[in-house]
Amino acid sequence: MPKLSICIPVEPGQSAPAYLVNRLLEEPESSIEVIVAACGVRAGAWPYLEARAAEDPRLRVLPTAPAGLSAASLWIGTLAASTGDWVSLVGPEDMIQPDLPKLVAYAEDKHPDADTLGWNAFSIAPDAPRTISATVAVPIVHHLADIEKSRMLEAFFQWTGSQNTPRMPFGLYHGAVRRSLLETVLSSCGELSWLTPLPRWEWAARVLIFSQGLLLSHRPLSAISATPFRPMPVPSALEGFPFDARIGLTATIAEVQARVLHELGASWAGFNEDFVKACVIDCMREHDEAAFQQKGQAYFEAMRRMPGGIALSEQFRPQYFPQPPEDSRRGLYAQMLLVDRFIGSAQTAQEFYEVVDAMLAPIFVITDFVPIRED
Repeated sequence: MPKLSICIPVEPGQSAPAYLVNRLLEEPESSIEVIVAACGVRAGAWPYLEARAAEDPRLRVLPTAPAGLSAASLWIGTLAASTGDWVSLVGPEDMIQPDLPKLVAYAEDKHPDADTLGWNAFSIAPDAPRTISATVAVPIVHHLADIEKSRMLEAFFQWTGSQNTPRMPFGLYHGAVRRSLLETVLSSCGELSWLTPLPRWEWAARVLIFSQGLLLSHRPLSAISATPFRPMPVPSALEGFPFDARIGLTATIAEVQARVLHELGASWAGFNEDFVKACVIDCMREHDEAAFQQKGQAYFEAMRRMPGGIALSEQFRPQYFPQPPEDSRRGLYAQMLLVDRFIGSAQTAQEFYEVVDAMLAPIFVITDFVPIRED
C-alpha cells in the first residue's frame, strides 16, 4: 500500500495533467499513487498518460466519467479508487510537492495522533496581468506544528481574521488526510451532503469537524491554479437560507458551512461582523462595475433576510476598484519573504511553485535533520 495517494480529478475544459504526473512520478522509489479521473473526455484522448500508466503501476487513469457529473461526485469517484495510507487531491494545473510522501511518513512517525496535515498553498492566477505589480508572501520557516482544533473551528466557522474566504489550511484539497479520517467523513454523509459546486470547502468543513489531530506545515507544499469564482444557479438546499452560489464565493462557502452543520444537528453562527467584512472583500475583488453592483445588491438583500441582518447590513459598504491594487512590497517582513508574483518569469501555478520551491527548505531538512550537540 503506498504511503500517499494524490487524486487529480479533471473537470470539463481542463487540460491533461501530464506535467504534474511526470513530476510526481519522477522519483522511482517514491511511495506514491497518482489517480487521474476525467469527466466528459472522449476515450483515448490522453494517449501519453495511458502509455505512462502502462509503464508505471503507480499511475492509474480511470475510465472517463460521464459528462454532466458534478464536481463533488467526480471527487468522490476518484477517491474511491485510491489505496494510500494518506490521501490528497489537487487540480490538473496545480502543483504539489513531489516529496510529500516522505513528509507524510515523517509526520506519521513524529505526530502519531495527527490525521490531517495542512499547509498554506500559494494561490496563483495564471491570467494575472503582468502590468500590475503583485506580491506573494513566502514563509522562511519550515517546521511542523500541532494546531489547536478550537482555534481552527473559530477561524473557519466564525470567519475570524478572514479575507473573502475563511482561514483554512486543512482539508482534502491541497492538504493530506489519513485514510481513517477519509472513511469517517464519507460514512457520515447524508442526503444534504455534497450539494455544492465547490466541494473543496465542504471537504474542509467535514475534515475539520471530524479530525482528531491537526498538523500544520509552515513550509508551503503546493500551489493552486486560481480561477475567479463565477456565480452559478445553485440555490441552497436549506429552505430559506439566503446565501448561496448565485451570489458569490463567500456566500457559497457560508452555504456549505450552514448545510454541513445543519446535517450534523448544529446551527450556523457565522453571521457576524467578520462575515460581513468577508462579503465586502468578495465584492471589492470584482473589477467589472456591472458585476460589482449586482453582487453587492445580492449580498445586501441576503444580509437583511438574516436575524439581525438589518443592523449588520449597515456595515456592508464595499468600494469599487476598476483593477486590483498594486503591491510593490519586497523583502523580509517578520517571518515572510515578499517576492514578485512573476518571480523567475513564472506565469502559471506550476511555474511559480518550481521557482519558489528552490528557495524553500528541502523536505529532507525537515525529515532528516539531526541537531548538532554541543559538548
